[in-house]
Amino acid sequence: MVRALLRPVSLCSRFLSVAMLCALGAGCTRSPDPGVTVLQFYLWGGGPVADLEQRAIARFESENPGIRVELTPVSGAYNEKMQTLIVGGVMPDIMTVDVNAYYEWADRGLLMDVTDLMAAAQREQHLTFMPIVPQDLLYNGRYYVVPYGVSGVIPQVNLELLARGHVTIPPPAGVTWAWVEQWAPRLSRLSGHPEAPAEFFGAMPDMTSMLFTFGGRVFDDSRHPAKVLVNSPEAEEMCRYVRRVVGARGLLSRAETTKASDEGTPYGMFSTGQAVMYIMGIWGHPGSQEPATFAWDVIPFPAGPRGDRVTAAGAQLLAISARTKHAEAARRFLRFYLSRENIMLHVRTGNYMPVYREMMDDPAVRAAPGYPRSVQYFFDTLEAGRSRLPVNGPGLGELRRIIDSRLGQLTAEPDVPIPVILQTLEDEIYRWLAREKQKGFYR
Repeated sequence: MVRALLRPVSLCSRFLSVAMLCALGAGCTRSPDPGVTVLQFYLWGGGPVADLEQRAIARFESENPGIRVELTPVSGAYNEKMQTLIVGGVMPDIMTVDVNAYYEWADRGLLMDVTDLMAAAQREQHLTFMPIVPQDLLYNGRYYVVPYGVSGVIPQVNLELLARGHVTIPPPAGVTWAWVEQWAPRLSRLSGHPEAPAEFFGAMPDMTSMLFTFGGRVFDDSRHPAKVLVNSPEAEEMCRYVRRVVGARGLLSRAETTKASDEGTPYGMFSTGQAVMYIMGIWGHPGSQEPATFAWDVIPFPAGPRGDRVTAAGAQLLAISARTKHAEAARRFLRFYLSRENIMLHVRTGNYMPVYREMMDDPAVRAAPGYPRSVQYFFDTLEAGRSRLPVNGPGLGELRRIIDSRLGQLTAEPDVPIPVILQTLEDEIYRWLAREKQKGFYR
């Protein structure tokens, strides 16, 4: 992994961790058939996710009898486990890549350049990628990952609770943060309304999305940042809004959301009718793991005062290790993952959005059984390129944590003046940038 993610690991613990991860892979214990190339594929996640990828692998193997793909699901702290493998000099041929680690891994030379695969996929299938792909996955003009699903995050809402609270969803233009501020406290028992239909309305999204939606910015250039712009009138306006809406107990604060996430309860409270709204990508909708027990739909991401709707970016990514000894077989596998056939296999689950623009209009895509009635709002978010990252380069994960942590002070310490919080945040981001430059990035 990239320098920014490396941590000291004792030789003993490193050996044990690598050995344990290796033992998870069938390829570590099975001897390959003569003449068959075996690819090790490490997947982030298990359960239904692993079952789906196993079906995709079976289809690929039927078309490529000379290649066998051994799938190893890795749950929990995936990036940390992969880091241990990288430090120990052991990497699978193919792996899931988290966007927060993508740029570091690419910069360190750990991932194979697949730019030609990406270009060929569009050319041969007469398809074009959604804006999120060139916007967020190009690094120094090259691709080092293959996306087979993309998504922004937008609100899912419990229609039954809204009806019980006598709230009608307005037309798309009327779904704003002002609308949320108006209705969230009235639908939340936490706000002192014992007759309200839910315990609380929902939780604050990530603070970077909130900043962007209110017209704020983090840097002058997300690919070549030089100047930090987070301390602005737009950011002040966003901060005042956060304090008002959380203070009214309509939305959970970021700290409360983090605590709830640690306990596994945000989706649980939504799925059991304790919350009206849950902000998530298509992969986490009601019915994605088990049948939904209530009527639900999605609404546009709420607009800020100037009409901006900007959400966090999401994508399912695969990469080839630059150390693989089976480059051609691995490239053939990733080429299959970029095929319309494979993407449709994933789309039919209702948990993935296609990476190609033209597929959004395919009736078979829109009829995916798991998609919400208003799935168009997911399409709109992606087509408009509204899913955005604060920086397109190394250190993304740490930067997100800095922004969320510092702006979490808005509600954790309500007596601290907003200008002080924003200036402190700006100083912290400059220090982050200086550290990244010392590692050789953003120069």
